[in-house]
Amino acid sequence: MQYFVYLIPLVLIALALGYSQVVRKRVQNMSPEEAAQRFHDFNAHYFDLEDNEQVVGAWSGVEFQQAKSAVGHMASAALNSASAAVVGVSTYVPNVQVGLTSTGRVLVSREYSELGQRGNFKQVMALGPGTKAQSAEASHPGENMGSPPKNPYNPLVALEFVQLRAPSGEVYEAWMSPQGGQVGRDGFSSILQALA
Repeated sequence: MQYFVYLIPLVLIALALGYSQVVRKRVQNMSPEEAAQRFHDFNAHYFDLEDNEQVVGAWSGVEFQQAKSAVGHMASAALNSASAAVVGVSTYVPNVQVGLTSTGRVLVSREYSELGQRGNFKQVMALGPGTKAQSAEASHPGENMGSPPKNPYNPLVALEFVQLRAPSGEVYEAWMSPQGGQVGRDGFSSILQALA
């Protein structure tokens, strides 16, 4: 009887692999139009889209917050600890979602918490067509942007600093995962490549 306990993880792994193969087959059998619609449906809830606008690219990340000095880090940590103890609230770095639309707009949606519940997103910026993504080296030459935070989406993949710059001059900075997706592209896509 005790040997069956050791078989449970193996059975779960086999089920997961089987399920992933079934899903992969379904995706491979989709028409490009159906795949594009499913991609849009999966990501559209993060953004305020205009009529007939589709999400054609999506990337996840963490909001960039200026690096602090060692003293600033210690003071911030002490203040966060005190506020968590007194009020029962802790601070966190919000996750962000960036979407590229069929009209060329780049939309930024930021996470917020509601009654202590994370995972709510609201669009905070809409950058016009022609927006470019730049790395830390290109946007802040010679500056140290600090260490990237842990990737909440895949801890095995490091986040990359990205500055989004619209033709109007608007700027948004974040730590983004290079594992984004675009309609019509196989595999993962970095926002730095997609909006070069």
